[in-house]
Amino acid sequence: MKKIITLCLSLTMVAGLFAQTAEDALGIAQDYYEGTARSMAMGNAFTALGGDLGAIGINPASSGVFRCSQITFSPSLTTSRSAVNYLGNNTSDKKTGLTISNFGTVITFDTGNYTGLLNYNFGVVYNKKSSFRSVMRAAGTTSNSSMLSSIAAGLEGIYWEDIDLEKTSNPYSSSNASWPAILAWNTYVLAPLSTLGGKYADVNDSYLASTENYNEATDELQIGGPLNQRFNRKTYGGNEQYSFNFGGNISDFLFFGVNLNCMAVDQTVEEYYEEVAQNASLFQDGFVSMDNSFWLRTRGTGINFQAGLIVTPFGGLRLGASVSTPTWYNLTDEWDYTMNTAFNNGNSYTEYSPTGTYSYKLTTPMRWSVGAAYTAAGFGLLSIDYESVNYAGMLLKDYDGNYGIFNDENSYMAGNFANAHVLRVGAEVRLGQRMALRGGYQNYSPAVKGGASRNAWSAGLGFNLGEATTLDFAWTKLASVSDTFQLYGNYSDYTSVPEGVNTRSMSKIVCTLGIKF
Repeated sequence: MKKIITLCLSLTMVAGLFAQTAEDALGIAQDYYEGTARSMAMGNAFTALGGDLGAIGINPASSGVFRCSQITFSPSLTTSRSAVNYLGNNTSDKKTGLTISNFGTVITFDTGNYTGLLNYNFGVVYNKKSSFRSVMRAAGTTSNSSMLSSIAAGLEGIYWEDIDLEKTSNPYSSSNASWPAILAWNTYVLAPLSTLGGKYADVNDSYLASTENYNEATDELQIGGPLNQRFNRKTYGGNEQYSFNFGGNISDFLFFGVNLNCMAVDQTVEEYYEEVAQNASLFQDGFVSMDNSFWLRTRGTGINFQAGLIVTPFGGLRLGASVSTPTWYNLTDEWDYTMNTAFNNGNSYTEYSPTGTYSYKLTTPMRWSVGAAYTAAGFGLLSIDYESVNYAGMLLKDYDGNYGIFNDENSYMAGNFANAHVLRVGAEVRLGQRMALRGGYQNYSPAVKGGASRNAWSAGLGFNLGEATTLDFAWTKLASVSDTFQLYGNYSDYTSVPEGVNTRSMSKIVCTLGIKF
């Protein structure tokens, strides 16, 4: 299935209300779990292993494996890359930033028993569920379409008096027009068709853009000349998980654990789009340029409950299982726009939108995982996990718990999102008493029907610096994935809006200092 994403979010803002799209909700729901350097180096294949603070969010029974208290801290260096082909031009971008993948502690209490409950543990652990960090840059020249034309087409059926700031006190909340359309009208790059006169003299609810010329011979609107288009997008932030854990060890055979997981979402999107006339004299309206800046911040919290078990039936074999309830999020979006326009008569205009805000709820699906691991004393271990989550079960609601405004999005998710599977494999080889070599692999099946799976590879080294201190390093790479995009939506049957391809990837270097006490 060919999926085209309209990247410029400006055209999704209608009636002063920003409603998260299905793709936005999926970005919050999906996990590309981080953790400690050890767990990440081994592909987070820890459902059956435990004994690692990075694994507590994967299987709460991980804490039951600890026989002594421990604290860890894991800074990481994240690099996002993007390579874009748009209108025959190739551009690339990269952004690197310092983040935290994990920190926390587990406190162990020994019961003194020789059988039954040997110890019980309490843990408070932070692990990053996913990073939203990404960058993108696209540029090219076209004479066939423009964003302003797309905005003009989207205003059909809306009278100009309803979006004029001098006529209407607050068109951002009282009009059905998109916010960029209101800005475009008030910076004079839109006009009603009635300005053409003749048979259009009374048409005040259809529009032409300053990038369009009217051809009397064909009675058509056409782009006046070549337009240089440029688009930049930067996204940062993440979805963070704070786990409040209780676990225990029964006879070194059964390890159990439960989590109360609290999520913190903070995502910021910054977009900039411009189109500039190569030759303003070719445009009947004297159009020189338009640029549109957009800012969106999504913040909120969520909660779920998680339980898990690990058993050791014989020898070095371990089996594990974990289940998590749906996550219930309360989210708030804030956004604003700025538009600048210029003409060859020297006039230029700037308008700012108000800051919009909207609160809503998101429920993401339950997930479960099973795993098996085999440890060879003094040599190393091999571990494999399988995880399942049905994204078709996601639901968006307004702040009062009503589905109405999100009926289309919820129907889309139910019909187009998939039951996704995650395979995780990890290995560790001991190199003497103080060093370990690690590697891992992860495969994420597509969350959208007809989409592509995504792979991740990892490797790392671990050092035992003494009885109480460990130092681990890991490198992980989330493989490239390509998306087809448009910078603005289709707006007529005879206009070909250009499509581009964005190939993006992410890599991370992690260091974990662990102290036992």
